[in-house]
Amino acid sequence: MGVFPQGPRKRRREPLNVDAKLVEIYEDLANENNEIRLKAAQELVSKFTPDKNPSDEDIEKALKRLFRGLCSGRKAARVGFSIALTEILSQIFSSAREQPSSEIDVSKAIDLWVSQSTLEGKGVGQEERDYSFGRLFGAEAIVKSSVVFQESVPFEQWTRILSLLFELAQKKPWLREECGWILFCAIQDIAVQKADVKYAETALRLCCENGLVKTPEGVAIWLRAKDFFPNMVFPEGIWKHGGPLHIRERATLCKVMKQSSESESEQGKENGQVQNSGIWNAKLHFAWGSLLQRLYDQPAEELKSKDKTTKSKEASFVEFWTEVVDNGLFAAASSDERKFWGFLLFCKVLEEAPIQFASLVFTKNFLRRLMNQLAVEDRYLHKIALKALRSIQTRVSKEPEFMLPALKGLLGPTGAANFDQITKTKTVEKIIATATPSTLDPVIRFLEEMIANPGAEDEKAAATSRKYLAGLLLSLVKVQMSAKSAAAEGVETSLQRIMEILARFAYFVPDPDTKQSAPAPVPPVDEATQEFFRNKVTSCLNTIISDRKNSSTILCALARKVHKMVESGDWGKLVIEMTGPIQESIDSAAKTLKKLSHKEKKIEKPGKSTIPAFILLFSMTILQVYNGDADAVSMLDELAFCYSKFLGKKADSAEASEGSDALVEILLSFASKQSQLFRRISEQVFGAFADQVTGTGLQSMIAILEADNSLAGQQELFDNQDDDEENIEMADADDDEDDDVEEIEAGSDAGPASDSDEEDDDDDSEEEEEDNDDELAEFDAKLAAALGTHRADKDLEASDSDDADSDMNDEEMEALDAQLVKVFQARNNATSKRKDKKNAKETMINFKNRVLDLLEIYVKKSHSDIIALDLVIPLLRLIRKSTVAQIATRASNVLRDYARLCKGGAGANNSLPGIGSQEQAELVWGLLREVHEEATHSGPTFYSSSCSMASLLLVRILVNHNKHAVGGIVYVYAETQKKMLMSNKCHVRPSFFADWNNWCGSAAKGLKE
Repeated sequence: MGVFPQGPRKRRREPLNVDAKLVEIYEDLANENNEIRLKAAQELVSKFTPDKNPSDEDIEKALKRLFRGLCSGRKAARVGFSIALTEILSQIFSSAREQPSSEIDVSKAIDLWVSQSTLEGKGVGQEERDYSFGRLFGAEAIVKSSVVFQESVPFEQWTRILSLLFELAQKKPWLREECGWILFCAIQDIAVQKADVKYAETALRLCCENGLVKTPEGVAIWLRAKDFFPNMVFPEGIWKHGGPLHIRERATLCKVMKQSSESESEQGKENGQVQNSGIWNAKLHFAWGSLLQRLYDQPAEELKSKDKTTKSKEASFVEFWTEVVDNGLFAAASSDERKFWGFLLFCKVLEEAPIQFASLVFTKNFLRRLMNQLAVEDRYLHKIALKALRSIQTRVSKEPEFMLPALKGLLGPTGAANFDQITKTKTVEKIIATATPSTLDPVIRFLEEMIANPGAEDEKAAATSRKYLAGLLLSLVKVQMSAKSAAAEGVETSLQRIMEILARFAYFVPDPDTKQSAPAPVPPVDEATQEFFRNKVTSCLNTIISDRKNSSTILCALARKVHKMVESGDWGKLVIEMTGPIQESIDSAAKTLKKLSHKEKKIEKPGKSTIPAFILLFSMTILQVYNGDADAVSMLDELAFCYSKFLGKKADSAEASEGSDALVEILLSFASKQSQLFRRISEQVFGAFADQVTGTGLQSMIAILEADNSLAGQQELFDNQDDDEENIEMADADDDEDDDVEEIEAGSDAGPASDSDEEDDDDDSEEEEEDNDDELAEFDAKLAAALGTHRADKDLEASDSDDADSDMNDEEMEALDAQLVKVFQARNNATSKRKDKKNAKETMINFKNRVLDLLEIYVKKSHSDIIALDLVIPLLRLIRKSTVAQIATRASNVLRDYARLCKGGAGANNSLPGIGSQEQAELVWGLLREVHEEATHSGPTFYSSSCSMASLLLVRILVNHNKHAVGGIVYVYAETQKKMLMSNKCHVRPSFFADWNNWCGSAAKGLKE
């Protein structure tokens, strides 16, 4: 057996001297967490501080490792290694480090940078990109450390760095901006280090030699050098007039900053090479910031100066923006990418520019592109356009003084008066919503100017713009009323000013025969727009009255201002013609209003005075006259009568009662109107006079509740029927003969009043459909008779021998025309009658709701007045009879509030109506018996509880007057209970007696002697 030779032994691996801590530090330098990177950089730099006296070997090893790490694309290696490298270079080449024998110097460090960032062989793809980034970051670290500007470092090393940077910029155009940024920052470092100016001069010279001076980077470097070294030698023949910002260099600067092919090809001819980045960057070039900052630093007088004759004169901000941005980036032929830059520039200016510059960027082309991109969501630049809008809103919210420039920009000549409508946004509305008392006045003046001259020659376009602007004024009113600033000083004056502007365009037109203080609107305001403005006046007043306690002051100021302008003619002439008697009534009312204003200022307790209520009434009625309301003039006379009875020199309690009755009628006429403004005024004024309402005034309101919801009821109530209307009334009364009682049938748990409004509407619509069918059939019959034919469904019954095709002569045709006219007139009359009925019903329901609003106020103010008991029976009957569930429910609520507010007690705590005479006692007893009679009827589910509340209220009043009245009360309840047991027509519910028993249990202790 052969013996195999023994193989060679494995050589033992010698242990390497590896610093595990250092490995961990380098690993952490590439970490994506910023805190970890910084901590690692601090630990590494601490090993190379002068006091640690690191060896040349450690330094060289660290520099190689760091320069090599810059070429790595791993995680955040370039960022972390660059920070560490910059600090280490500063430490090892600082003046504090004394090591004359050291072979490591700045030149050696630059050699290491070059060698470690040079790709051996032919690199491809990502590897080549990594090494290019390594060279870029290495240059940045060396320049940032400022070691190259030390006197001991040969100047050639600076030139070498510059050459390598320009070479990189030429070879890799997509890194050109980053290379330029390094040199841009280096100019400041040279000044900070107080290095020789030749460093800056060389940088600018090489920039020119490499064809980069007329690029955005070159412009930024040139301006930076001009800022820090104004006396240095600048290359000649580059900018013909001394610099890129000279007024005569605007066209060239525009081409440069657009990075257009024209400027690039021009530079290529001059320098023998083409400068093209080859890639579009969605971020703004840093050169824009340098340009803008230089323009922001211009003196204020230079900004306003228009004298540009001086050779050294720089372009102003507005000239730069117009030429370079508006006519450059936002030009019609400009690409979407350049327009994108334009929007970014706009956002940048709004974020950082002083207000005097930020106000100038709302230029024509920009606004046109902005509105165009906002109008359609799927447009390429829609999102960046929205960002531009948000930047406007943000600036306004941070700086309220910017509101006026923003509105002028968006709504003025360069924008559009209906900006929000065009862009389908609410930008202007949102800006208006941030208005503060300090910014109101200039904004109001601007909107007035816009209304007077919206910048549209076409009358229809001008009308649209004016309506939109009027809406903005209304928005201002709403904002100020809803904000905390409503009580701020000066807000009331601003609100009055808004009302005056609306009134000017609502009530006046230019008068060619008189001289006006205000310029005439161009084009003239049409009638439809005037009506729109009158509606806006009403809306503003409605907002003010609903939210402001001293609303009478604003309303009074408006009425007096309009009257003054009518007399002076400063706003032109009134839209409506006024006869002598009407003008006399208004003049008299205006004098009264002036007296009331003086009296109001002397009031010690405004909340308890009726003067503000009279001011509201007079002011509103005067405005109604100017609105053309025919009834308003007679109402002024009635108000004058009420004023004389309440506040006249000879006024007494008897006359006040007479005036109160007349005032109730006036308030009811206000309440009958559909306008919410009149409803609120009637409620406010009624609240001031509620405790002076007499039984007659109360009966006026009760009469409305008892009226039918029909055309006849409306005509009877408003007393305005003529002969034709009497015929309609008779027909309507016949149709509604069975509706007078509107009772709920016996035995039912819930009647019509308990049904939902939807069910009522359904019943009404079904009845209308049946009426329509009947009317249609009648119409067809009349039409067939007139034509001498028959309906299509009667064709089979027609005789075959009928000659339907016989010809008619002229006389027969004329007779037929006359018959057809009569048939269609009858049809139209029937349709009109049906609409009148429907409108009458809606009017009556609305009117009853308004009266119930007033009664709610009345029971709160006057529940302890014995007269208020007149409401009990009418309210119960309304609950029982009404076919409208809402009316029945509201009537029940009024009765419930009345019963709740009437509380028994001792002394001042007793709020029950007091019985002052035997006659009043008999009245209360009679009411109690009537309530019990009402309780026997059927009604909605809550009707029984309403009757019980009313009964117990009267019981408490009687017992409060005389506790021995209990015997009579028990007898009344006993009689009612007897009816419940014995009569089929009695529908009293057991809960009626349960409530009585509960009251007996709670009252027994107080009644026992």
